[in-house]
Amino acid sequence: MKHYPLYLTLLIFLIGTMGCERSSEKTTLPEKPDYTLAESWYVNPLNTGNRTADVFYITPTCIWDWKDSEGQVYHHMNVTSPEQREAVDASARLAAELFSPHANFYSPYYRQITMESWMVEPEETERRYVTAYEDIERAFDYYMQHFNEGRPFILAGHSQGAKTVIELLKHKLSTAQRQQLIAAYVFGFPITRQELEDYPALQPAQDSTDTGVIISFNSLADASAESPLFMGNVVCINPLNWSNDTTYIPASRNTGSVFFNGEQSDTLFYTVGARMDAALHSLVVDGLNPDDYYIPSIATLFPKGNYHVQEINLYFLNVQRNIATRIKAFQQKN
Repeated sequence: MKHYPLYLTLLIFLIGTMGCERSSEKTTLPEKPDYTLAESWYVNPLNTGNRTADVFYITPTCIWDWKDSEGQVYHHMNVTSPEQREAVDASARLAAELFSPHANFYSPYYRQITMESWMVEPEETERRYVTAYEDIERAFDYYMQHFNEGRPFILAGHSQGAKTVIELLKHKLSTAQRQQLIAAYVFGFPITRQELEDYPALQPAQDSTDTGVIISFNSLADASAESPLFMGNVVCINPLNWSNDTTYIPASRNTGSVFFNGEQSDTLFYTVGARMDAALHSLVVDGLNPDDYYIPSIATLFPKGNYHVQEINLYFLNVQRNIATRIKAFQQKN
């Protein structure tokens, strides 16, 4: 049985023919989000507003290239488009389900780059990505000034969102903000050894309770499924035992994988065992049929056996418990 997050189901419906672009054409941009407006933020139906900690969450790539009425192609999300917001909302809801039991949830809409933008030359990807990152910097500033009220917070993101969390840690957070940081959950994006050397603020987690650290992992059926985007990654922790050694942890330590379909959830208990591959710094998992999770439209980025899209779902309950554990550890230290 295939288990795709709802946001991906929506994306698959929108897929057209894609090629590998190599040009650096001038990019036409959608309108810049105004973060003083409530509609520039995901409305979380699960927010209670009374948690003692926050999470600032950045969504993954949910949008494909699109055209306006005049045929102009866009490589960034139009945050005012109901259809594009619907695709993003499904991903935001997944994260809200994960974090909201323990943290107030804030997630801005932003001009994220499209899926095709990951299939061009890296220099072009980065050129387009500047716009996405600038939006998130502005959103984070607004969050800190108007929403945070001095509470400790978590940074979190999946895929493109995870990349943006890393960039915020490298370039944005002030000394005071770093003291408020509980941890950064970086789901499905690489961190290189050079980045660790160049940016001491990037501290990989070593266990289940350390704070101010990066919790990062990506999952594969075997080494042949490694994404070309992840070459050189050196950061990984196993969410089944919160260790970064290579010990195999059986599925009995997986509290539950959870998949959402609208308002409904499907919890699959004890489905995935995992060990860290020392060479790839990726989790090699068992208990799944790669055919059930293979998405041909993104195979150039994530070949069969790569579980990038399901990264949050596979260890959902283990991660959710760890969020509470790290918040408590932070509060005890402070």
